[in-house]
Amino acid sequence: MPYHRARVIGLDQIPSGPALYVANHNGGFYTGDTYLFGAAVHHARGLADTPWVLTHQLGLTLLGRWLRPLGAVPADAATAAALLASGDKVLVYPGSDADGARRWTDRHKVVFEGRVGHARLAVACGVPVIPVAAAGAHNTAVVLYDGAAIARMLRTQRWLRLARWPLLLSLPWGLTFLPAVPYLPLPARITILIGPPLHFPRHGPDAAADDSYVQHCAGRIHSAVQDLLDPTATGMTNL
Repeated sequence: MPYHRARVIGLDQIPSGPALYVANHNGGFYTGDTYLFGAAVHHARGLADTPWVLTHQLGLTLLGRWLRPLGAVPADAATAAALLASGDKVLVYPGSDADGARRWTDRHKVVFEGRVGHARLAVACGVPVIPVAAAGAHNTAVVLYDGAAIARMLRTQRWLRLARWPLLLSLPWGLTFLPAVPYLPLPARITILIGPPLHFPRHGPDAAADDSYVQHCAGRIHSAVQDLLDPTATGMTNL
């Protein structure tokens, strides 16, 4: 996609067979990096390695007509497990709106907020995790304030499943204080990095029920994605 001068690095790291892509989320509800990643994987590796994308219910409600044909599925463990069991690959954003609405000054940080469902899923299904990080995608709009306090006050977690109510500076609206306003993304350069797959020695229902083990696996995943996003490690300090 010339608009974002996109690069996808590490496609040769993707193993065959079922696997869970775990990535950072960017730009509020604009997920241009998702489509760039999926298109690059499909072009280089074919349909078998192209992921289904676990999608927030709000996104499916507002844009499901267009997102479902592109591979969007409900973000629940049963759906993901069924896809993995059939040999497919699944892409998940554990940070959800907390990561996508992180402040622009935190654009080089991965915010998963201690969530472990993705790790539990990988352990239960016995599949490797492929860490993925999009650098530069959080420059498509500027998040000035994540709105966590506003979301708590409005109790949006209960009725919208949203933990953030961000204040964005974007085109063409300028300042907006709503969680899901379509905007024209700034032409930021996006680089997507794929790391080597993570394999966990224990798997199955018993391992997935071991909270300390799942926490350990989740920590490994978070560190792997964060290392990919770290500008001092990637050399992409301008993103």
